[in-house]
Amino acid sequence: MQTQTPMNRKSATRLLLVQWSRFQNVSVKLEGSTLFTGINGSGKSTILDAVTYLITGNTQFNKAAKDRDRTVLGYVRGDTKSNGTARYLRSGEVISYVAMEFDDPVAGAPLVVGVCIESPNETAKPASSWFILPETTLDQINFARREGNMLWITPKNELTVRGERLKGNAFLGRERGTEQVIRALGLRCGVSKYRGKLLKMMAFHPENNIDQFIQECVLEPGKIESLSELREQRQQFERLQDVYVRLSEGKSQLEVIEKRSQDYEKKKRTLHIRELLLSYQDLQVLEQEEKEVQSRKSVLEEQLKELEKRQTELEEAQKTAQERLRIAENSAVFQDMKETMDSLQRQIDAAAVESRVWEQRLKELVALEQKLTELGILLRRDLPLETEEQKALSRLSGTEMDTETKISVFQKYGEKVDQQDTLYEQNKIHLQDQIRAREKEMAEITEKIRKLEANCLVFPPEIERARKLIRQELKNQGIDTEVFIFAELVQEVVDPEWRRAVETFLGRKRFYLIVDGAYCGKAMRVLKEKKLYSANVVLTDKLPESEVKKGSAAEILKIPNVYARRYANSLLNGIHLCEDLDELHDYPKGGLTRDGMLAKSYAVSPMDLSGTELCLGEDAIRLQLEQTKEERRGKETLQRKDKDALARILDCRRQIVGIDWDPGHYEFSAAESLEKSKKTKRKLESDLQAIRDNPDFTAVLKEQEAAREQAKDANAAVTENSLKMGKCGNSIEGYSKELTGIRESIALKKRDYEEKCDLHLELKTPMLEEYEKLRKKKDGALKVLTQRSVDNSKSDVKECEKLLESAQLEYCRLSELDINQRGVGYIAFYREEYRNLAHVKIEEARQRLSEQAEKLESAFMNDFVAEIDESVRDAKREMEAINQELKQIPFGSDTYRFVMKERPDRSIFFRICRKLQDYMSSAEAYMNSGRDDEEMEHDIKEFMNIILSEEDEQEYTDYRRYFSYDMEIVSRQGDQEIVANLSKKQGSASNGEKQTPYFIILAASLLQCYPKNSCCARLAFIDEAFSALSRERIEQMVKYFEENDFQVFYAAPPEKISSIGAFIQSTVSLVCTGRYTNAVEGLVKE
Repeated sequence: MQTQTPMNRKSATRLLLVQWSRFQNVSVKLEGSTLFTGINGSGKSTILDAVTYLITGNTQFNKAAKDRDRTVLGYVRGDTKSNGTARYLRSGEVISYVAMEFDDPVAGAPLVVGVCIESPNETAKPASSWFILPETTLDQINFARREGNMLWITPKNELTVRGERLKGNAFLGRERGTEQVIRALGLRCGVSKYRGKLLKMMAFHPENNIDQFIQECVLEPGKIESLSELREQRQQFERLQDVYVRLSEGKSQLEVIEKRSQDYEKKKRTLHIRELLLSYQDLQVLEQEEKEVQSRKSVLEEQLKELEKRQTELEEAQKTAQERLRIAENSAVFQDMKETMDSLQRQIDAAAVESRVWEQRLKELVALEQKLTELGILLRRDLPLETEEQKALSRLSGTEMDTETKISVFQKYGEKVDQQDTLYEQNKIHLQDQIRAREKEMAEITEKIRKLEANCLVFPPEIERARKLIRQELKNQGIDTEVFIFAELVQEVVDPEWRRAVETFLGRKRFYLIVDGAYCGKAMRVLKEKKLYSANVVLTDKLPESEVKKGSAAEILKIPNVYARRYANSLLNGIHLCEDLDELHDYPKGGLTRDGMLAKSYAVSPMDLSGTELCLGEDAIRLQLEQTKEERRGKETLQRKDKDALARILDCRRQIVGIDWDPGHYEFSAAESLEKSKKTKRKLESDLQAIRDNPDFTAVLKEQEAAREQAKDANAAVTENSLKMGKCGNSIEGYSKELTGIRESIALKKRDYEEKCDLHLELKTPMLEEYEKLRKKKDGALKVLTQRSVDNSKSDVKECEKLLESAQLEYCRLSELDINQRGVGYIAFYREEYRNLAHVKIEEARQRLSEQAEKLESAFMNDFVAEIDESVRDAKREMEAINQELKQIPFGSDTYRFVMKERPDRSIFFRICRKLQDYMSSAEAYMNSGRDDEEMEHDIKEFMNIILSEEDEQEYTDYRRYFSYDMEIVSRQGDQEIVANLSKKQGSASNGEKQTPYFIILAASLLQCYPKNSCCARLAFIDEAFSALSRERIEQMVKYFEENDFQVFYAAPPEKISSIGAFIQSTVSLVCTGRYTNAVEGLVKE
C-alpha cells in the first residue's frame, strides 16, 4: 500500500537490528505505519524495545507484558532464559547495533540515527554510544559483513560512512545522545517526558477508573525532592523544640526551686528574727530585773536613812542619860559650879558639832578636787587646762589660796565646762541622728549583701515592684510572659575595661523594662493605670532591626535577647569608643573614653564614674557583692568611730553632770575653819577637865546608881538600832552584789545581742517592730516569745530545706546534673543556673527554634508548595493544550475534553495558592512580607503538619493527586450536542467504547511533543494493539492516527493482521528459524 508521506513528518523508512536479541542482522523496510506480527516469542515487543532504546534510551522493556527481566545485556547477548551453557546466543565480546533511517521531506535528504552497544562479557554492564548521521542511508554504513556463513560485526572504532571512518567525537553517551537524537528528529521536548508518553501508549492497559488512568498515563509523575529535606528540617525543628521544651521544663523546675528557696529564706529570716528577739527579750528581762533589785535596794537605803536618823535620836537620849550619870556621879561640891561646867560642856559640844560640819565640808572639797582632776584628764583634748589653773583646782581643799581666789578659779573653770557641755549636747544629737541613719543604711546594705550572696542580682526596689506589678497584671489578662530588666539580659561585657564608662553613660536606662513586642501596648496601659512613675517600658515593638556597629559601645555587650539587643543598639551604636581625647574630638556626635569623657551633640563633659554601681553581665553579682561589702566596711568604720565619739561625749557629760558647779554649795574656807574649831574645842575641854579634876567633889552613890541604870537602857537601845542598821546595810550590800551580777549578765547579753545585730543588722528594725506588736497583744508583758517558738522555727527551716533539696534533685534528674549538687549551699548555684537558662540559654534556644521554624516554613513554602504549585500550573497548561488538540481532532461525531477538579481534601493547598496570587504567585514574596494574614498562617501550619505526618509520601508529593480527573465526551446528534462524562459511561459501554477514549487521550497527550507546524518524527508504539477492539473500532482508530499524521508501530499476533494490517501501509511478519528470528516484509500466509 503506497501513500504519500506528510510534509510535516520525518518518517522512519528502515530499521536495522544487528545482534539484538534473536535478530542477527535484520533490516526492515518501513513504509509509514507498520504492523509487526508473529507468534508469541517471535520478537514483536523486542523490536519496539529496540526502537524506544535507540530514540529515548528506554530500558523498561516489554512494559506491556510487565516483564522486568529484560535488560540491554540480555538483548545484546541473546538471552533465551534457558538453563545451561546454551542460555546466551552470543558469548565473548559482543557488539550490537540498532539503527533507523528517516526521510526528511523538508531537507530532501535521509538521516540515520543509531546506537552501538558493546558488551565485554556476561556480567559487565554494556557500554552504549549514540550517533547521528545526516544525509546518510543505512546502506552507506559498514555495520556488518558476511563472509560465507560467518557474520562479522564492525567495531565502533572501525565504523565508516561512505568509506570514511567515524571520529570518536561522533559517538555520544546516553543522556546527550538521546537528546541529540530527538533534536535531529525535530522534537523540542525533554527526553524523559517524551519517553514517558511513548511508553504509556505502548504499554496501554484500559482502566475502569478514568481518574487513575489520566493520572498515570497522561500526566508525568511529580518529582518533588524537597520532602526529604523538609523532613530533615522538621526533624531539626523537633530536636530544637525538644531542647526548648527541656529548657522550659528546667526553667519551670528552677522557678519551683526559687520559690522554695524564697520560702526557706523567709523561714530562715523568721528564725533569725526570733533568735534576735529572744536575745533582746532576755536583755529586757534582765534590765527589768535590774530595775526591780535597784528599787528594793533603794527602799532599804531609805530604811537605813530612817535608822540612821533614829540612831541620832537614840544617841541624844544616850547622851542625856550619860549626862545624868555624870551629874549624879559628881558631889554636891560641884553643884555651885554646875552652870560653869554646863556652859563649858555646851561650848565643847558646839565645837565638836562645828568640827564635824567642817570635816564634812572639807570632805566635799576633797571629793570635788578628785572629780575635777578626773574631769580634767577626760577633757584634756577638748578643754586643756593651763598648769596654774590645774594646780589651783587641785588645791581647793587646802590652805594655800584664799577663799575668793578658790571661788574665782572654780567659777571660771565651770563656765568653760558649761560651754563645752553645750557643744557636747549638740554633737551628741548630731552623732545619734547620724548613727541611726547609718544603721538604717547598713541594714539595707546587709540585706543587699544577703541577696547577692544568695546569687540574686539586686535592682532598685521601685523597679522590682513595677516589674512584679506589670507581670501580674498581664497574667490577670491571661498573658503568661516574662518582664525583664534590661540589665539582666546582658550576658557579658566583652571588654571589662569599658564597663564602668558604658554603665555610667546608660545610667537608669539599664533598669528599663523589656517585654515581648506583642504585649508592649498592654504593658504601657498598666504603667499608666497603676501610676508607676519610676518605671520605664521599652517600646520593643517599635525598635528597628539593626546590626551592631563596629567600634561602638554596643559592640562590647553580648546580648542574646532580640529586643534587648535592638535596644542596646539604639542606645549605643551612636557612641564610638575612643582611646584618647584626640579620637574623642573626631566623634563630636557621640564618643566615650575609658575614663568617662563623653562627647554628645557636639559637646563634651566628664562623667563621675565613682558612684556607678555595676549591674551588667554575668559577673555583675560578684562585682556588686565586692562593691557592696567594701561600702559596708567603710560604713562600719564610720559607725564605730561615731559610736566611740558618742560614748566619749556621754562619758564626759556624765562626769560634768556628776559635779555640782554652784560655788555657793561649797565652803572653800573649810580647812581654816576646821582647824580653828578644833583648837577652840581643845581649849574648852582643857578648862572643863581642870574643874573635874578637883578632889573635893564626890558623887552621890545612889544617884550614880540610878543614872547608871538609865544609861544602860539608853546604850541597849543604841546597840539594837545599830544592829538593825547593820542588817539593813548587809541587805543593801547583798542587793549591790546581786546588781553587780545582773549587770554583768546584762553586759554579756548585751554583747551577744549586739553581735547578733551586727550579724543581721537588717533584721533589727523589723525585730523591734515585731516585739512591740507582741507586747501589745500580751498586755505589755516583757516575755512574748519562748524557746519553743524558736525551736519550731528551726523545724520549719529544716522542712523547707527538705522540700528545697527535693526540688533541686528533680532538676538534677531533668538536666542530668550531679545529684550531690543540692542543699541550701547550692541556692546561689541554682539562681545562676536560672539566670543563665532564663536569660541566655532559653532565649538562644527560642531564637534557634524561631529561626528553624522560619527555615522550615520557608523550605515548605519556597520548595515544597512552590514546586507543587508549579507542577499543578504546568499540568493545567498541558491539559489545556491537550484539550485544544482534542478540539481540533474529533473522533467521528465525538469530541473529547479533559476535566480537572480540585479535590476537596486538598482545599487547604489551593486556598494557600490562591492567596499567593496576591504576591505574584511567589511563595518567597509572601515569606518576605509582613505575614499578617492569620488564616493564611494557620493554613500553612496545618498543611505542613498534614504532609509531614502522612505516611504515604506520594499522597502529597505527587501533584497529580491534588485533582480528580474525568473526560467529557461531546456527541453531536443532529443539531444537538450531548455532553457526558466518561466515568459515568464506564459501566454501560462496550469494551471498544471503553478503550477508544483512552487511545484518544494518549494520542492527544503524545501530540504535545509533536509541533503542529514543524517537520518532525511523529512516532507512536502500540504493543498488543487493540486487543479488545472490534474491527470497526480498529479501523476508526487507525484512521484517527493516520489523519493526525502519526507513524505508528503496532505489535500484534497474526490474528490481528486482517483487522489492523488492512488499514496501514506495511506489515512485517517475524518468523523464527531455529534460535533466531527473521523479518518478512508483506503478508506471509502459512
